[in-house]
Amino acid sequence: MRQPSLRRKLLIRCGFGVGVLLCFLSCGVYLLAKRSLYREVDESISQTAALLVNEVELENGSISFEWREGIGTNNMLIADSLFQFWNETSDTTTRSPSLRLLDLPKFTGPGGAPSLKSIDLPNGHSAHAIGLRIFPFVLPEEIERMKEKGHFIDTNSLPHILVVARDTEPVHRTLARLREILAGGSLATLLLGLLIVDRVVRITLRPINDLTTQMRDRSEHQLDSALDLPEALPIELSGLAKSFGLLLGRVSAIRQREQDFIRHAAHELRTPIAGLQATTELALSKPREAADYCKHLESCRKTATELGDLVKRLSALSRIGQKNYKPHIISFDCGKIIHQCVEVFQPLFEQRSLWLKLQLPSVPIMVTGDFTLLKIIFNNLLDNALSYTPVDSDVRIRCEVFDGQAEIRIANPCLDMPENLERLFEPLFRKDPAQRDAGTHLGIGLTLSLEAAKAMGATLLARRTDDGWIEFVLKLASANPSA
Repeated sequence: MRQPSLRRKLLIRCGFGVGVLLCFLSCGVYLLAKRSLYREVDESISQTAALLVNEVELENGSISFEWREGIGTNNMLIADSLFQFWNETSDTTTRSPSLRLLDLPKFTGPGGAPSLKSIDLPNGHSAHAIGLRIFPFVLPEEIERMKEKGHFIDTNSLPHILVVARDTEPVHRTLARLREILAGGSLATLLLGLLIVDRVVRITLRPINDLTTQMRDRSEHQLDSALDLPEALPIELSGLAKSFGLLLGRVSAIRQREQDFIRHAAHELRTPIAGLQATTELALSKPREAADYCKHLESCRKTATELGDLVKRLSALSRIGQKNYKPHIISFDCGKIIHQCVEVFQPLFEQRSLWLKLQLPSVPIMVTGDFTLLKIIFNNLLDNALSYTPVDSDVRIRCEVFDGQAEIRIANPCLDMPENLERLFEPLFRKDPAQRDAGTHLGIGLTLSLEAAKAMGATLLARRTDDGWIEFVLKLASANPSA
């Protein structure tokens, strides 16, 4: 399937918009010109009719047409004028010379009022014409003469119908020519506009092309390098470029974490494997008694157990971090899980002279979460407190419910806390592997606990208390009706 082109879409849409605009403008110009030309025709025949009305005169008892006296000197009147008189009394007609023996349509408005309309000429052309009823004009001298003779003629008894027309074929030819000019001009303008728009679009999209080139040129070993953003980068692209830069930063951080994880995992695995190999070689270096072999095998078993624990936690960490991992969210009593975990660790705490101080509400602590994940978190936090709390010290476990959340806090003194407590959640992080009891820790527990908390929508953080202890705070959604 062919990929869509942003430049092509912009060009087509801009071209369509320009074409529609040119079409409307051309139609507007054409209609205005047509209206103006026909208005001139109508005004012309109206003026001609007004002149011809005064050219019909009653003289010596008969009708005379004074316009005939100017025919010899007015060639325009002979060639172009189209008019015709009808004497309604004598049923005679008088035509302009250009009509010869042909007749114009005879018409008037209601009551003889002037009426404008389109007609067909005898030669097949269309025309605009005006028809009206007129009466002869009588000079004052002719009125006096009729009085002297005692024979007065009323001009209202001599009605005439006048029809004046003008051939509109020249107007049609002018409009046809105008249509050709507008069509050709619009097409040329559209083509020129498309060329200009294409050039403008190419220049406008050049920053996108530059960004595309930079992104394409990023090889696997160049993902950590930031984009070289131009100073004149459009504001529409700055957000995209910054987001991609942030993405590169995240990719860089993830790759750094992967490298650190692989490096630390290799270091952690190398020590027990080397110990296992050394113990095995030592056991096989010479013949030994069964008791000696049992001693070496016990050491191998302990090392294998540590390796198995490490692999299990790495597997759990990987499984929880997958996108398709879905926790089983239900409502349950968090206090029961705390008591179950404490019951398991109680003998271990007593062996190290550590005293657990448990402060839980008297009512059930109903929370919403994953039962298994929550147990993993508690076990890891208690195991962490067991290993890093100095002898003859207290470990406090408190739980409070407020604002729709259940907050579980596990605090204990710690002799050597890192400056940045967030590093405690990094995979395989151990500040001092030589510290007593810390050497048995794999550096996975807190990372696994954090991922488990995120998976079920909870939060887990570490902070220093006012008395210098380290405290881990787990916040869960409360399911208590009153919370």
